Amino acid sequence: MTTYPHDTLARPKTTVMQRVVTGAGRLLVRHARVVAGTAAVIMLASCVASTIAIPAMGESWSELILWPAVASFVISGWLLAVRVPHNPVGWLLLMTAVGLSFLPWSVLSSWMIMHGVDAGRWTGGLANSSFVLDVGGLALLLPLLFPDGRLPSARRWWRIVLAADLVYMVLAAFNIFEVGNLDIPVLHRKVANPYGIGAIHSTVVALITISAPMLLIGFIGSFSAIVVRWRGAGPVQRAQMKWVVPALVLAPVPFILHDWAQPVSDTLMTFILPMVPIAIAIAVLRYRLYEIDRIISRAVAYLLVTGVLVGVYVGCIVLADALLPTRSSFGVAASTLAAAALFQPVRRRVQAVVDRRFNRQRYDVARTIDAFAVRLRDEVDSDAIRTDLVGVAAASMEPASISLWVAS
Repeated sequence: MTTYPHDTLARPKTTVMQRVVTGAGRLLVRHARVVAGTAAVIMLASCVASTIAIPAMGESWSELILWPAVASFVISGWLLAVRVPHNPVGWLLLMTAVGLSFLPWSVLSSWMIMHGVDAGRWTGGLANSSFVLDVGGLALLLPLLFPDGRLPSARRWWRIVLAADLVYMVLAAFNIFEVGNLDIPVLHRKVANPYGIGAIHSTVVALITISAPMLLIGFIGSFSAIVVRWRGAGPVQRAQMKWVVPALVLAPVPFILHDWAQPVSDTLMTFILPMVPIAIAIAVLRYRLYEIDRIISRAVAYLLVTGVLVGVYVGCIVLADALLPTRSSFGVAASTLAAAALFQPVRRRVQAVVDRRFNRQRYDVARTIDAFAVRLRDEVDSDAIRTDLVGVAAASMEPASISLWVAS
């Protein structure tokens, strides 16, 4: 076969690293069910085994607060990896689940160490360094690549951010070789890190120090990607982002409150953290995608109504205690009745205000239909009713075409 000089221009050269990454990606896609299923089974089995080990170790059940998050990340990641294996978002959810599994593995490692099984030190050392997967998956790569698995644009800045994320993960992973004791939450005695290498301790410290600016670049770039995507997104991608952004905004709240109000933090962590993978799975698979506006408006409305009614309840109790000479149950009863009587009126008013802000289309449709119902009461001309009905249907549902058949 004759070759021509321009043939070499038509085939861009690929580096060894690009070929390795491409080959690994094809291997994952080809065996997605096996790889994702195996990872899911191992992580869920670790949760079950550690749950059985906790009472045998005399530990508190509060150690289970991350189990719902681990399960939701595992199931959502497995679902996306199987349904859309070409999209790296599902694999990143599984990677984050591996990082969150540090607590189940810590429990199992502690149980093995307590029973003289030396393998517990080695699994504990791995669990001790799994934070790299959490930070890299959930905080760096997912905001950068969500929802389609691609960078926000072809600009060089985003490739720099991606490189900073990957470099941070590689450098931070060297902390597994740091000399010292393992930091296992449920282990009540010190155990030396079996992976620690004293000869390279200074090198490990230097690499971890270098990873700090990479982490800063990654954070700034990855979260600025959310803003850039939102500004240039179409209606589908905006609906996808509406599912995930509220969950990402709420996710840090339990960690912020941990040192100030740990019981509240533990409760919020049990319910809020699983929302992130669930929202991501709904957004990527586009399941009931456009219901997010209604969900947001309902959530905001009921939060506001709850706040108002709690304020009324507390205010009535304080006022009754101040006016009545002796304390009695009258103040509590009056406050309860007042809050119950105000619930529906306050809910309707607050919902109308919230719909005007968060769910404008539904609010406009409701107003259009209400106005048509008012006109219908007094209208007697059938032709005018037909014309008005067609206009209301067109304004409310915005169909491509509309016709009206009337039985004679």
